[in-house]
Amino acid sequence: MRGVGGVQRWWVLALGLLGCDDGRQAVMPADAVTNAAVDAVADATADAGLDAGTLADQGVADAAVDARVADATADALLDATLEPPDAAPLPACPAFGEPVALGSVAVGEVWEASGVVESRRARDVLWLHNDSGDTARLFAVTTAGVGLGVFTLDAPRPVDWEDVAVGPGPEAGQSYLYIGDIGDNLRVRETLRVYRVAEPVVDGRDASIGGVEVFQLVYPDGPHDCETLMVDPRSGDVFLVVKSADGVSPVFRARAPLHEGANALEEVARLTFGAEPLPGGTLTTGGDISASGDAVIIRTYGSAYLWRRGPGKSVAEALATPPCRLPLAREPQGEAIGFAADGRGFFTVSEQAEQPIYFSPRR
Repeated sequence: MRGVGGVQRWWVLALGLLGCDDGRQAVMPADAVTNAAVDAVADATADAGLDAGTLADQGVADAAVDARVADATADALLDATLEPPDAAPLPACPAFGEPVALGSVAVGEVWEASGVVESRRARDVLWLHNDSGDTARLFAVTTAGVGLGVFTLDAPRPVDWEDVAVGPGPEAGQSYLYIGDIGDNLRVRETLRVYRVAEPVVDGRDASIGGVEVFQLVYPDGPHDCETLMVDPRSGDVFLVVKSADGVSPVFRARAPLHEGANALEEVARLTFGAEPLPGGTLTTGGDISASGDAVIIRTYGSAYLWRRGPGKSVAEALATPPCRLPLAREPQGEAIGFAADGRGFFTVSEQAEQPIYFSPRR
C-alpha cells in the first residue's frame, strides 16, 4: 500500500511541523498534539478525495498522494495545534500618593519650566529648562528647588525647547540628556531638532558644555505641534507625542541610533485624550519613560496617565494597553513631568516663576 505509506509519511511530517519557527508555539499536551496530527491527516486525506482502500485499489503512487495531501495537511495541523503564545497579564495599576510640594524653584532665570527629569548621576538633582525664548541652557536644582548651577550648551539657539529626557547614547554606561526643540505652535517647521549631550557632573558651579550633538527629525505627514519628548532606555529610540486641541495625539518614533541629516519619524501609536479611557485635558504637555523602561507617563495640563510595559514589549505595545490615571497637583500651567530615577515616584513642575516642585510617591 504505497499510497497509505505516503499518508503515513505526511503524519510524520505533521508532527515535525510542531517545531516550526514561524513565531507560533504548540499549546496542546503531547497526546492532544498527536491526536490533532492524526485528525489533520485524516481530514486532509478526505478533503483530497482519498482513503486507504481507494489508494490501495488504485495503486496511487506515493508522489501523487504527497502532492494532493501536503498543503491541506500542513494547513490543518497548523490551525489545529498552533496559535500565538498568550500575553502575560498586566500587573495591577501602581498606586501613587497625592502630590506633595517639596519646595519652589528658587532660580530667577527659570520662568517657564517646560521639562523636568531627575539626574542619573546624582540623587535628588533635577534638570529643568525654559520654554521658547531662552538660550540653550539647562538648570540643575535640588528636588526642593535650590539652584545648583546653570549649564550652557555649546549649540545653536533653540526655537522652542519643550521637554527633556535621559537616555542611552553612544558610550555604554554613560547617561545622556536629550532636549526636544520640538514646539511648533503655528505648525510651520519642516524639521525639528533634538539636542543630546553626556550628562555633566553637578558640583554647584555654572559650566559650559561641549560635545553637543544636534539631530534633525522629520514627520512623515507634515508639521505638528509637540511638547512631549521621551527616550526608551531599552532601545534608545526617541518618541514624540503630538499636542492637539481635539485630543487626537499620534505618537511618533525616531529609531536609534540617531544620525546626521534628517531622521525620519514614523507613527507607532495614536492616543485620544479628553475621552475614555483618557478623560480630562486634551493638550499633551510632557511625558517620560521610567529608567527601567517598565512604565510610560504622559500628562496634559490637568490629567496624567501611566501605561504599564511588560518585558519584551515595545513602547507602542504598552500604549495599546489600558492606562492608569495618576494623581496630579493643580498647577497654573503644568507642563513638565518626569519619573524619579529609581522609580520611587514622579515629579511635576508648572510654568511661571517660583513654582512648586511636586512629587507623587509610589506606594
